Amino acid sequence: MKELYKYLRMINKHPQSICALATVIEVEGSAYRHEGAKMLFMENYEQFGLISGGCLEEDLQIHAMNVIKEKKSKTLTYDLQSEDDLGWGQGAGCNGKIKVLVEPFYWQEKDHAGASLWHQVLAKFDQGDSIISVRGVGGELEGARLFFTTNGRKISCSPEFEEVLRDDVEQFYQDHRVFEYQFNVELKTHFIFELHESNDRLYIFGAGPDVEPIVRRAAEFDYCTIVIDPRDSRCNAFNFPQASLLVTEHPETFLNENSIKNNSYVLIMTHSFIRDQFIASYFINNPPKYLGILGPKRRTESLLHPNKIPEWIRSPVGIDIDAEGAEEISISIISELIKARNYKRAWNKKRKKNALLYRQEGGFFEK
Repeated sequence: MKELYKYLRMINKHPQSICALATVIEVEGSAYRHEGAKMLFMENYEQFGLISGGCLEEDLQIHAMNVIKEKKSKTLTYDLQSEDDLGWGQGAGCNGKIKVLVEPFYWQEKDHAGASLWHQVLAKFDQGDSIISVRGVGGELEGARLFFTTNGRKISCSPEFEEVLRDDVEQFYQDHRVFEYQFNVELKTHFIFELHESNDRLYIFGAGPDVEPIVRRAAEFDYCTIVIDPRDSRCNAFNFPQASLLVTEHPETFLNENSIKNNSYVLIMTHSFIRDQFIASYFINNPPKYLGILGPKRRTESLLHPNKIPEWIRSPVGIDIDAEGAEEISISIISELIKARNYKRAWNKKRKKNALLYRQEGGFFEK
């Protein structure tokens, strides 16, 4: 989930403003968006993001303005199964019930020690770290917060519940979960567990014309794109205005001088067999989260000969939509990148569906 990172960057630009952050915390049945989905309301009535397809946002705006005014959180329930307008069911296009937390959200918020809370969190995001947050909702620890990086480092916390929940945080991460809303009997409080990520880094080796629509569309979906190509006639801001970074170096030089984290996405598109061969060999020994190689499968087989293509390499790159031309191919590639990015959410949906089936059959579900 990357919305927190995006919204933090926005409120950082308006440090004196009070905003409201809406989060879907519980879903029964079907809904437009999943648990953990967020929407930002500014005090000047600007809105960013969507919780539903447009049927709830007007009412949420009213509640958000009250939250901004009173600086006090509230939890709302919308029953989209109801057949009357008061229940939000008519014309909603959904068949479920959702619970939404609306809370004050502002850059100047301090942690329990008086330090700038969001400055610390954003700094970790900008370093490429993922963060697990825990938020008390209702009960005796309403509003209490805890933040950890996924390597176990504490960022900020409320000491009154850190030790009690630390094991739950570790289990949450080990189970590859992205969102959990649960009641803690010992602390008599509901808690939201969330995994937050910064923008994904997408390294593209090659700056040909076919890369331009990929970079353009990647920016629309919050990828931080780095283009590497030695030709300054191609690798420049005129051709790639949406790129986060342009590196006019040979891939060999770049890879020898830089380390690429294993949660990164990589596309090999230099159109040079020798150069692609070197890049592919490098990432075989240093696997990223996603590696896609442009061109037919037989070309990739030649690149890696005598070794076989590992199953985790996407070759040919992109989802098969019978794409033709750079624009359509870019759509197939971005679609595959989004699918790779959302694998944890898909896995959790399957896990929860299986748990429901077990309960309906009178059994029990074990992770």
